[in-house]
Amino acid sequence: MQNHTDCILDLESQVPHVKFKKWQDDPHMKHCFTTKLGGVSEGEWASLNLGFNRGDGEGNVLENYKRVCHMLEVPFESLILSRQIHETHIEEVTLKDVGNGIHSPNKWESVDGIYTGERGLTLVTHYADCVPLFFYASKYGMIGMAHAGWRGTVGGIGKKMIEIWHNKHHIPLEEIQVGIGPSIGPCCFEVGEEVARVFIEKFGHVNFITKNIRNEKYYIDLWACNEKILVDAGIKQEQIAKAEMCTCCQSDIFYSHRKTQGKRGTLGAFMYLK
Repeated sequence: MQNHTDCILDLESQVPHVKFKKWQDDPHMKHCFTTKLGGVSEGEWASLNLGFNRGDGEGNVLENYKRVCHMLEVPFESLILSRQIHETHIEEVTLKDVGNGIHSPNKWESVDGIYTGERGLTLVTHYADCVPLFFYASKYGMIGMAHAGWRGTVGGIGKKMIEIWHNKHHIPLEEIQVGIGPSIGPCCFEVGEEVARVFIEKFGHVNFITKNIRNEKYYIDLWACNEKILVDAGIKQEQIAKAEMCTCCQSDIFYSHRKTQGKRGTLGAFMYLK
């Protein structure tokens, strides 16, 4: 068990995973972010691959989902999978969407964020370096997740989720909690000037976008970028929990697209409203 500031990495569980401290004992919601450990997949997908699109056997992937569900104590039949293509489209999901992407074909072309106010549904989004954003409004019975790659980060998918909850569902900003999960960290997310320019246009010249004078590339802190977007949307810093765990540095625990040059499995973020 590794104790971080805002989260716990449980490596002793049969299915090792990360949870945010402030939610780990919540009586109304269950959540986790998986590691690559505790599954049945082999080779470059070893071992808890949750991606059907990586070339792994379907039976292995299904068994891996069953293991996560057993660990979380949520029904395997309750899963709803997103369809992520690095955009900012968000869908509200309901009971009619149960099984999407796992028990039935994925009906969406582009859904990088999903949320629900219905109990008994397990939301799943996928990662291998991109930033997982968890959203929770306990008093209003709402959960949601957003996949923030660099394009989704610049596109403000975190702000978009906040605005939907606040404007459409009338949830006060002070009631929305957010978790920023494990992803590639500022230590490893190095980009060329073309991508860096997009971030500088969005955020300006800030201390979380730094130039490496040795090779004229830039290091970007996606955690700080997403935190800035959330704060600008009206979420106070004390409402935000940060895992601050780099999937690239800790590629022995997490799948990292960058570290393995794409030869990897897929991690999952799970949320379930009791």
